[in-house]
Amino acid sequence: MAVGEFLGMLMTFPTSVFFVPFVVFFLIMLVDLVFNVVEGFTADIDLFDLDNLPGSGLLLPQVLSKVPLMVALCVSFFVATVLSFYASDIAQGFISGPILLVANIISIPIVAYISLAISAWLLKPLAPLFDRKKTFAKVEFIGLKGRVHSNVVNREKGEVVVLHEGNEFLLDAMLQDDSSIQYGDEVIIVYKDDASDRYVVAKKA
Repeated sequence: MAVGEFLGMLMTFPTSVFFVPFVVFFLIMLVDLVFNVVEGFTADIDLFDLDNLPGSGLLLPQVLSKVPLMVALCVSFFVATVLSFYASDIAQGFISGPILLVANIISIPIVAYISLAISAWLLKPLAPLFDRKKTFAKVEFIGLKGRVHSNVVNREKGEVVVLHEGNEFLLDAMLQDDSSIQYGDEVIIVYKDDASDRYVVAKKA
């Protein structure tokens, strides 16, 4: 089968419903690997807000909320593309015409849900690697030395990099006064401000 013919089959309904988003998210993920542009826009976004959805434990896999947004979307749409391709191919051998169209439409939500379950199973071994809460809970940053990573750290914003046991951690930081610390300066983590969820730092003497 020629590549063009294979791509043409992927672009047919209903496979195209999943294939086109997969290509888009895959390209975005590749760009993000180089420029790291997605994380800043999606840091506060959960793919599935499972905590506020009643009965979600029975409906949606928890694993998908613990991996990066682009990874979860890309894997989910890839799995859905494969399932839809083979389901449509098998269906065409038994039915045709308007009945096939109806069957294809009905298959979309079914394939989407099954792909979520399969994606969760595939991503489960990787979930701990992306769970920031568990990662940060293992390290006590108070008292550690770091270096300013952003252009400036002041009362309202800033980032510092802390090196701990060979691992680098990027922390949101702030000062408790109206002064500022410039990029590259060494600092000490003083305490964590729970209200802003930032670490208060002081310039190393």
